[in-house]
Amino acid sequence: MQMITGDQIATIVFVIETIVFISIMIGWIYGSKRMDYDTHHRMIYPAVLIHLITVSAWMIPRAMQLAEEGLFADPIANWYQIVHDVVGFVAIGLGVVLAVTFLVKSGMPLNILQKAKPLMWLTLALWLVSFILGIIAYLARF
Repeated sequence: MQMITGDQIATIVFVIETIVFISIMIGWIYGSKRMDYDTHHRMIYPAVLIHLITVSAWMIPRAMQLAEEGLFADPIANWYQIVHDVVGFVAIGLGVVLAVTFLVKSGMPLNILQKAKPLMWLTLALWLVSFILGIIAYLARF
């Protein structure tokens, strides 16, 4: 039986993360922009959960491995990977906080929504930057 390689896992995670990205965009465009928060939540909550799983199962161990292999020995050459990891970890942290907040405070209280909206934009922007840098890091390996 053949073992799955790290490159194959990276490809699987890349496909999963692309689906997560599409889900987030659907949740934003067809959910929040149209004030259909049920659709928004049906798309965002699973996306956050799946993303948290891929980050925990693959990205954190991979980042630790790269750090041990000398990622920081040449930070200029590896800037995209370093920024991807740092920005990505911040984005997933913010995403989890937002998801848990709205799970606990169901019904989308307007005052919480108004306070959280800038944080939602920040999370989306950070995640998008991390996603693009992740694509660069993925393509740089092949």
